Amino acid sequence: MTKTFSPSKIAAGSFAALTLALAGCANNYGTSSASPAAVGQASSVYHGTVTSVRQVTIQSDRSLIGTATGAVLGGLAGSELGGGDKAQTAGAIGGAVIGGIAGNEAGKAVGKKQGYAYIVRFSNGEVKEIIQGADVYIAPGTPVDIIAGADGWKLVPAGY
Repeated sequence: MTKTFSPSKIAAGSFAALTLALAGCANNYGTSSASPAAVGQASSVYHGTVTSVRQVTIQSDRSLIGTATGAVLGGLAGSELGGGDKAQTAGAIGGAVIGGIAGNEAGKAVGKKQGYAYIVRFSNGEVKEIIQGADVYIAPGTPVDIIAGADGWKLVPAGY
């Protein structure tokens, strides 16, 4: 017996593949990355000193891509249950809800990054907290350049 694939199943598989590809392109929230919107834009640079640092976890509170993918795949899987139209509909709805919840949690886990929260004293005396990815650790007491640009605020050791 040959199994045929419906257009909805092919679309769901394509959507899942696209989701995985996009998850690999996520921003690393670090000093070494820039968005396309930042290219060609001028940034303001301030000077200051790191006064303290603590480790943080950078995590989205929800994952729209994960939720959507889980709901689509859960709905398709659930629709295969049962023998009648009503059972298949109920299975699809239940599968979509459960898949959406599971996909949201999986998406949040994929998007979780380690980072640092820096307390910085600007040269004018102002104090701010700036959170960024863990690609560069800056110790307390280090003079820093504070860059305010299209991608938000970033710290780099002075002269980096």
